[in-house]
Amino acid sequence: KIKNNKTFSNFTTEYKNRAFFVLIDTNFIYFTLKNKIDLFEAFIKCLCSNCILCVSECVILELERLGPKFRLALRVLKAKGIIKLSCCHDSSIIYADDCIFQTVKTFRHFLVATCDKDLKRRIRKISFTPIISIKKRKLQVSVI
Repeated sequence: KIKNNKTFSNFTTEYKNRAFFVLIDTNFIYFTLKNKIDLFEAFIKCLCSNCILCVSECVILELERLGPKFRLALRVLKAKGIIKLSCCHDSSIIYADDCIFQTVKTFRHFLVATCDKDLKRRIRKISFTPIISIKKRKLQVSVI
């Protein structure tokens, strides 16, 4: 299901022949694994287009810090064809959510995949960036 279908269809027709760049958050990776969702297949079904999955260095570091419970998520990120982005923020930012927020604020061509309500709220305040979340074991796109 796609929230605000008319707005999203305008968005997809504008970028019809392009691949979407999707910036993935830590909790999104965890919940896709928990719900047994294949990342690449789910994004293609949801967006009806090719997509390039990206993850920042801060997300990888956060997964490493979270310990053994998140090792599978870390392995998926390193094994699959996911682009690792180097962070462009100053060293005072230590949380992955702040890194993603700063990246979206700087580069507005990303879609953000997150289940974090606070991050969604912060992103909606600054831009019309589409946000992908998980609802009932399926990906859902919301565009303001």
